[in-house]
Amino acid sequence: MDTAFAHARTYADRYGHIAAPAGTVLDGFRLGKWLAWQRRRAHQGRLSPARAKALAMIDPWWNPAWPLQWQRDYHRLRTAATGADGVPPTNLPRSLYRWIRVQQETWEHLHPGQQGLLTALGITPHTPVGERPALATRPYPVSPGLAHARTYAARHGHLTSDKHTRQDGFPLGTWLGQQRRNARAGTLSATTSAALASLDPWWNPPWPYTWHRTWQQYRTAINGSTPLPDALHHWIAQQRARWHTLHPHQQHLLTHSADSTDHSTRSGTP
Repeated sequence: MDTAFAHARTYADRYGHIAAPAGTVLDGFRLGKWLAWQRRRAHQGRLSPARAKALAMIDPWWNPAWPLQWQRDYHRLRTAATGADGVPPTNLPRSLYRWIRVQQETWEHLHPGQQGLLTALGITPHTPVGERPALATRPYPVSPGLAHARTYAARHGHLTSDKHTRQDGFPLGTWLGQQRRNARAGTLSATTSAALASLDPWWNPPWPYTWHRTWQQYRTAINGSTPLPDALHHWIAQQRARWHTLHPHQQHLLTHSADSTDHSTRSGTP
């Protein structure tokens, strides 16, 4: 275990964080896989407080309440930023300017922790971040994915599909995953984004997608007539334990998951 922490510290000294991709190998040690396992245990409520504290001493945001890819993108930006002067008005890659604009446009949906990290770099919803790209004038055909998304949303009431989901033969899960990636990169068209948001306001949640899928399963279960599975009982207990780390909108979704109070969290904090 000391070896794992030593590699984590080495990675943090080198890159300023330990939001390493799962495939990261450092000096022959599978650090990314080990860190992913620690996060998984933390989400399951099985990570010891001592180990969680040790990891937090290396990187306070080693296990963020938002997607790990966001944390990696943030560190790319922080590396390119100019210290106390915040983000430079020029010389950033275009992809980072797009990413900043996405954060500004979705500011109210960001976790307070994300907002704090961005604010520390001088980024607020109104910070100028370079020239905005010219609006595209070329007409693009409507994606067939939207029609299938409408059908799926009408049947299920949401767009939280599995990545393998096919709708009338169309790979809807894969298509929605690509739209989420495009949205986070700032390359999704406003028309497609608005159309998907009209079908499901949380089609592209600012927290890990796996959390949102589990919440949908929980919501369906407590509104049904069958007993809540043990796995979901365990999951909701985890949400109670880490309530203060959840996004306010996650708290709201949990609190208003059902009209019934049998399994829900309407008594305040879960």
